Amino acid sequence: MKKQIKCFVLISFFISLCCFTKVTGHAQTTRFTVTPELPQNQVSDVSYFDLLVNHETEQNLTVALHNTSSEPLTIKASALNSYTASTGIIAYQAEQTAEENQGISFSELIENPRQTIQLDPGESRQVHFTLSMKAKEFAGEILGVFDFEEEPAETTESQQTNLQANYKIQQGIRLRQNVATMPDPQLSLVNSEAVERYGSTALKSRIRNDQPTAFGNITVKTVIREQDSGNKVGGFSAENFQIAPNSVLELFSAFDQNILEPGTYLLRIELNAPKGTWVFEDSVVVDRKQANLINRQTTLGAAYLQKQYWLYAGGLLLFLFVLLLLFILYRRRKKAEADVRLSVQEESE
Repeated sequence: MKKQIKCFVLISFFISLCCFTKVTGHAQTTRFTVTPELPQNQVSDVSYFDLLVNHETEQNLTVALHNTSSEPLTIKASALNSYTASTGIIAYQAEQTAEENQGISFSELIENPRQTIQLDPGESRQVHFTLSMKAKEFAGEILGVFDFEEEPAETTESQQTNLQANYKIQQGIRLRQNVATMPDPQLSLVNSEAVERYGSTALKSRIRNDQPTAFGNITVKTVIREQDSGNKVGGFSAENFQIAPNSVLELFSAFDQNILEPGTYLLRIELNAPKGTWVFEDSVVVDRKQANLINRQTTLGAAYLQKQYWLYAGGLLLFLFVLLLLFILYRRRKKAEADVRLSVQEESE
């Protein structure tokens, strides 16, 4: 029995190694490997690029790719920019959004941000990305990644029905012009609005970090109250959130009730981190038209509105039926009165 348990553990460990790719300096899948060649301006012992640069820096950053498979591979390489995902992690994308928040996007500094590499089975090749600071200066840090993704091979019609895995590895990079100090983050509330979120109603708040510094270990707590009653009607709480440099965090505070009612809601947002504490308060006015529009997009709200429509339709039909019944009774009464008058006239004659 013990041998079977050990065997199961070893098999599970092996499967976990094969199924997950890591964002490291030397990451490996069953298809290809990525190894950075760290330059002389590397300022720490980490396995990703952690570079000290200045406004005049121009250099090639080199990454070695190795095809470990028995098939030819086509790999797309891209320079991606950091942003703050709504799940509270620092993620990476092609879109340049740092400039909207007084920052510099990493891909703006790479002269050849997109490349396609062909690798024969067992072949190794160096990929060069040209970093050019273009006389740009910043006080903190710029984060990005070099993303390497296998392009799927052409498949026959019979193969298209099978699940195909595309392997991806991200090689991190951090740029700084001063390693001694970092600016303190400065957060501000941009706006809050009522929205639909994963089939439910919520308030979406946009929190901006307009400084070139990333930080984490953030505890988030939000509370939604009705303005008239003061009753708590929703909120959100989480721990270990992260915020990327010069980015916006979208926070979603869920309502407790399934249906969004028109009214004014008060929202309190509290963020606590070793870097500081921020408290924001906002009010959101939801009119009936907006509430109905959002409720139509939610699962329970749409069902509720459909039920309401049937009730309204049933009420309207009942009202029309009563009117028809009254009309019929009115016509019968008029006819009876006419018959009485006619019989009286005949008797008098």
